Amino acid sequence: MLGTDTYRNFASFRGGPASPKLIAALAIMAWTAAAWAQPAVAPAPAAAPTVTQAPAPPAPAQPAASATAAVPADVAAADQNPVLLPEVDDPMLAPLPPPGSVLTSWQQALLLVRARSTSRASALAQVDRASAQARLALTTFYPTLTATGSVTQHLLFGRGFNVTSNGIQTNVDIPDPSAIWSARLSLRQPVLNLKSWHEHATSEVAQRAAQLKVEDVERLVLAAVADTIVAVVTAERLAEISRVSLRSSLSTLDLTRRRARLGASSAVDVLRAEQEVALNRAQLVGANESLRRAREALGMALGYPEAWGVTPDIRLDELGEDAKKVCTPLTGIDKRADVRAARTEVEVARRNVDSPDYRLAPTLDMVSDLNYSTSANTANGRPLQWTVGALLTIPLFDGGVRSAEKQLNSSQLTVAEQNLTQVKRQAQLEVVQATRSVSVAEENYQVSRHSRDISKETSRLARLSFLNGKGTSFELVDATRRYQQAELDLAVKEFEVVRARILALLARANCDI
Repeated sequence: MLGTDTYRNFASFRGGPASPKLIAALAIMAWTAAAWAQPAVAPAPAAAPTVTQAPAPPAPAQPAASATAAVPADVAAADQNPVLLPEVDDPMLAPLPPPGSVLTSWQQALLLVRARSTSRASALAQVDRASAQARLALTTFYPTLTATGSVTQHLLFGRGFNVTSNGIQTNVDIPDPSAIWSARLSLRQPVLNLKSWHEHATSEVAQRAAQLKVEDVERLVLAAVADTIVAVVTAERLAEISRVSLRSSLSTLDLTRRRARLGASSAVDVLRAEQEVALNRAQLVGANESLRRAREALGMALGYPEAWGVTPDIRLDELGEDAKKVCTPLTGIDKRADVRAARTEVEVARRNVDSPDYRLAPTLDMVSDLNYSTSANTANGRPLQWTVGALLTIPLFDGGVRSAEKQLNSSQLTVAEQNLTQVKRQAQLEVVQATRSVSVAEENYQVSRHSRDISKETSRLARLSFLNGKGTSFELVDATRRYQQAELDLAVKEFEVVRARILALLARANCDI
């Protein structure tokens, strides 16, 4: 095949620089030989440097006829098969190993969250706590039954008389008997206790607020899981694009070095290609670390301390449809779980403000005692006694506890009201921003896609121009970098649309796992 060596030998044979016509003729002969040697649609990687040999000698600019004669075969081949650059092998081109656990479906994520989410478990524990407090307040309505027993042994005695069933004994040791046994069984039934009734109703309202918080926590947990799933898929896509970019830059570097050995490129071109490789390596290192962190974040969201991956079969466009199965869309923010929970907390705080006033309310209890004693001095003269009575208690002065407690609860009511206002504002803003973010994400995706298409065509033309010997390495590197950045930006924008749609759905819904 005719090439640079042929041209140099021929030029040295003539003893001087070649004319433009001679250069054009040699270029045509070289491309003709290449065309006969192999098909144009799939050139071998080794033939790529031959494409750039014609413009290599330091001669005047070639005529247009010679350029057009040399371009069509290679340009057509490059357009049909862009892989004209030599294949490269590098350890960094290998993808990250998959994690030990892989998420296969949205239903699996729901099962894991239901079983292992600490946020949901803590919210459910708060519901149990509120339920226990309600039951504790209810116990004041139930009767209480207590049993007591005692024994008394006298150690000092005197002389006197003792009355027994057989008569009066004189000049005996008293007391007699010296040991007295007694037992009591007491029953108490509250009849009127306004403060207990009020506190029980307040505890039921607090229990309802805790249940609403569980719904809001479940909504936030699902949003976090969906966000981390999308983040893992996005990170994997960015890592793959970074590997493709590194492979392309390594191929460009190899081609530039070949051209430099043939005299078609300078040392500056080689350094520029090496710098691009270094930048792509740093970009790939960052993309791999982002993927590791995204997998670890998904594992934490699912309740595991290790990294979790996402199966390639998962459909992100179906993620929103799966979320609708466990989340109910709302017509207004007043029905959202966090707003309802904050409103219920205001009701609890308002009832707590009224609670100290019931300290001065009277209470009425029914009491009954069953006593047994071995003492002879009993009310009925028998060992066994049974009494029934009523106990009325009227508080008169509590030392200022009521007013202090009322002031404390009033300040808590103010805090709860301000929290309700803040939650409503935040919810309204989240809904507005989430709705707007969908349209913004879609617009950004369209703009990024158009920019990617332009940069892709620019990179293709720059590569063909470089292979043909017309373009510079700077133009090739710059166009390639812009195309790589456009691909990364498009991948991010594509998944931002999915994320925005899911978050917009969850911002206007209540979820039940």
